Amino acid sequence: MADERFLAKLWATIESRKADVAAQGSYTRKLLDAPPRIRRKIIEEAYEVNEAHQALSDGKDTKDHLAHEAADLLYHLLVLLASADVTPTEVYAVLEHRHGQPHVPKPGNP
Repeated sequence: MADERFLAKLWATIESRKADVAAQGSYTRKLLDAPPRIRRKIIEEAYEVNEAHQALSDGKDTKDHLAHEAADLLYHLLVLLASADVTPTEVYAVLEHRHGQPHVPKPGNP
């Protein structure tokens, strides 16, 4: 059964493509070479996740489709992070810090 350990494997694959500039045939490498393309893909995939969720909520789609769209978004987000040298560990640390902190609204933003 797949679990969160696969994200570590996926991250390792993305990092290996990043390190191998000769991997020109790799989709990941092509994304890493074109940061604006990665950003566009994030927007596109987030939109598709939203659409799949709405369709599921309306009883017109399946959880499987939402999972596929979410997988696309996670992959592209990891590529974006790798392109900026931000590791999942750094993201986890932010989430962990937020989890341990009470929510304090910012002025003008409850």
